[in-house]
Amino acid sequence: MKASNIGLIAAILVSGAAFGADAREAKGKALYEEHCAACHQFDGGGVPMMQPELIDKPRANGPIGGVIDMILFGSAAMKPTDEDYSNEMPAFGHLSDKEIALIATYVRTHFNNNGGYVTSDDVRDRRPASD
Repeated sequence: MKASNIGLIAAILVSGAAFGADAREAKGKALYEEHCAACHQFDGGGVPMMQPELIDKPRANGPIGGVIDMILFGSAAMKPTDEDYSNEMPAFGHLSDKEIALIATYVRTHFNNNGGYVTSDDVRDRRPASD
């Protein structure tokens, strides 16, 4: 194979990987906007005393399970924090592992958070086994 063909193939593979990342981010944003933004707002700012903001939050920047568990099980299943909000977050366990991973990744990589990516396998590992 000619060197020029190898370079062309490499460029196609790299651009495809970048497109995949862009597509995942767009899907994560769309899912966040559909399921989360009504309470946490489109900018992650929350509503004072009602829903927490998601900006620069320890849970989003901490261990990967924090955001996954919040989405899977809702706020009632989580250890209380010092923050007090009047609305309880429902569980979103009905969403697929992939959908939860996309939302969790979006929250962990936006709103001044740098917690990193979440995979479907990460979510599956935290989801209770079905009978």
